[in-house]
Amino acid sequence: MIDIEIQAGLRCRFNPDGSLLRRHQLKLLEMLKFIDKVCRSNDIPYWLSSGTLIGAMRHGGFIPWDDDVDVEMLATDFPRFQEAVERVGDPRYVVQTTANDPEFLFAFGKLRDLNSLVEESNGLDSLLKYRGCYIDVFTIAPSSSRKLHRLGCKLVGTELKWRVKSPGALRNKLLRPVLHGVVFPVMRVVSRIGARGQMRHVMPSFFSAPRQMSELLPVSEVDFEGYRFLAPADPDGYLRRIYGDYMRIPDPDKIQVHASNIRL
Repeated sequence: MIDIEIQAGLRCRFNPDGSLLRRHQLKLLEMLKFIDKVCRSNDIPYWLSSGTLIGAMRHGGFIPWDDDVDVEMLATDFPRFQEAVERVGDPRYVVQTTANDPEFLFAFGKLRDLNSLVEESNGLDSLLKYRGCYIDVFTIAPSSSRKLHRLGCKLVGTELKWRVKSPGALRNKLLRPVLHGVVFPVMRVVSRIGARGQMRHVMPSFFSAPRQMSELLPVSEVDFEGYRFLAPADPDGYLRRIYGDYMRIPDPDKIQVHASNIRL
């Protein structure tokens, strides 16, 4: 982890105690503890990912300017996770998917808090049924083709912009079954050919960087905000594959905090 004085300076600058960002992070921490409890109770392996894992390894918790949490799990385990959350029946949360929110276009899910509101400044979330604080629960499956994933990213990005710009337009109604009923399922099948242990987020997703199964399972543990959460088998190898020197802190003067309106 980074030097304690550097960490204190970053905390003071970006997320001091009592600030809106820090209160948002603490709400996300409670949601992450809920995910951890559900998954451990049901033998569902998950792991901190992306910026959340960087935060654990570099800062021992949230990256001071970060305002989201990312976890990953195998796509084959995601239905069990959904069922487990439903059995718990916690009135604070819902797992948002394409099944319960028609404007949610992605193959992964989000654990949403039902007592808050997050409005993205770009407006791309404006049509969603659930818009509370969230944790991305990304699903991982064998995949050999980064090009296919990038194409899927472009397609779903275009679809999302069209739906927000022209809600109810005929082209949106025609495009949805073609993309999600034919194109993306075929791309997923093709992408599995020759994967050989290479894993990616299930399409459609905005992330195409590869993971290696050997780096993911069996899961390990890391410290995050004073708690122990699950992590990839090789957190350092996982992060270096995707980000390179992830321990290097970017220039604080060039850091852009995610733009959103948050009501807790």
